[in-house]
Amino acid sequence: MKRFAGWCCVLAAALFISCGKDDVTGSLAFDEPAIFFSEGDTESVTVHFTASNLDTFSISSKPSGWDNVVVNSAAMTVTVTPPSTFDEENVKTGTVTLSGSGRDGAAGSASIFVGVVARQDLSAPRANSYIVSQKETNYLLDVMHRPDDTSLATASVGVVWQSASSLIQYVTLDNGKASFYVGADSNDETTIKSGNAVIGAYDASGALLWSWHIWVTAYDPSATAGQRLFNGYTMMDRNLGALASGNESTDDIRSSYGLYYQWGRKDPFIGPSTYNFANGTAATIYNGSNASLSATPVETSSSNGTEDYARLNPQLFLKGVEASEYDWLWSHDAALWTIPGTDKSLYDPCPAGWRVAPAAAFAGLTPEAASLEWANTKYSVTLAKDGVSSLFMGAGQRTYRDGKFQNFYFTDADPKSTRADEAQPWIGLYWTANASIAENLSAAVYFHYGSTEAVEASYDLRRAGGLPVRCVKEEQFRPQRGSQVRIPRQPDPQ
Repeated sequence: MKRFAGWCCVLAAALFISCGKDDVTGSLAFDEPAIFFSEGDTESVTVHFTASNLDTFSISSKPSGWDNVVVNSAAMTVTVTPPSTFDEENVKTGTVTLSGSGRDGAAGSASIFVGVVARQDLSAPRANSYIVSQKETNYLLDVMHRPDDTSLATASVGVVWQSASSLIQYVTLDNGKASFYVGADSNDETTIKSGNAVIGAYDASGALLWSWHIWVTAYDPSATAGQRLFNGYTMMDRNLGALASGNESTDDIRSSYGLYYQWGRKDPFIGPSTYNFANGTAATIYNGSNASLSATPVETSSSNGTEDYARLNPQLFLKGVEASEYDWLWSHDAALWTIPGTDKSLYDPCPAGWRVAPAAAFAGLTPEAASLEWANTKYSVTLAKDGVSSLFMGAGQRTYRDGKFQNFYFTDADPKSTRADEAQPWIGLYWTANASIAENLSAAVYFHYGSTEAVEASYDLRRAGGLPVRCVKEEQFRPQRGSQVRIPRQPDPQ
């Protein structure tokens, strides 16, 4: 099939219809899920289809203005030419439906998406996550290499999970690149449909080779308005994967939590289903066919507590056990993310040009007094230093023992309570890039509702715990001496 710059591949949905006296079934499917044209393209594109028990074919529907759609029944192809102009009558995107019929009433139909859309190649520079911010766009991503340029024997691509159905559409492998489409928000066609997804590269046997986080958001971290300067580090003003940065509504609060990460892993986990963690369950995620997915946490062991297992199973939360010192990685590795003064690590989850913030970036941040007046109900607090402030969410954690969401802190009177009504709402925890001075622990930022003192920027936690992260600009990441203070780790949840 002819390929040219500006159009991507698409998935065809085949419908199967059975009718007739002998109950003969017909099937019909396109070889590609979609055809994408660039603005100004006039060249036709031909796509092949396959059929069973059908011999007569016709176009039963097409987008307004897309008049030049031709079926070649002998060659089993459909050729599409985009409109030369667009107005109120001619639409830029839509669906072409091919119908087929055969003997004894057999029938079938298949659809293919067509559109004149923008095109953006995300392939360089390489990273483990990419920000997608332009609606109605065909995106391309190099899936033949890891971020360290190691080659991958990629034979196919697909959605590992997505936070909303049809967030990432028409995923296919096109000349060594994953090709996919992101549309507009159905409730507001002026903006992109936001969410998070993980796209995977698979070998010929279907084994996952590598995966990439796609952060679909209108947020632009390169804009000064979306940055905060703390301790010499330019920091994103929101959590990695967050779809908002606010607390005006309960939806805003939950959307601002972002994604959760086990320390040292590159792949994210979805946030809670409710802003106040009412049931401690994760939000629903979907596969590439828009079916809901269930990913039950599994206990780590000497056999599955490995980098390879985590890479092959990005959707699985690896619960810590006593024998692993509650680390998801059985053998431990203090450099999985980054050590200050070194290059960005292979497993760093931040987009290109950014990396997980070090503990030093949070040193000396204190709650603004005004924010303490609403902090209890808004699950957040404004932290500030030297006249610069940012909203930080009390997003709790996914506990290292069971992977469940937990969001309350322990009082002095009952330091081991596990009942939310006996403890205080909420707790703020963020992973940093630093391993702790204590062996096989890592440093987290820690603050909680009611706290009026500076945050603890190097709070020892078990690495199997799932926490949000903040990213800082990569070129500002440098050695920091004397920035870590040993803090006793949080009491273990019972």
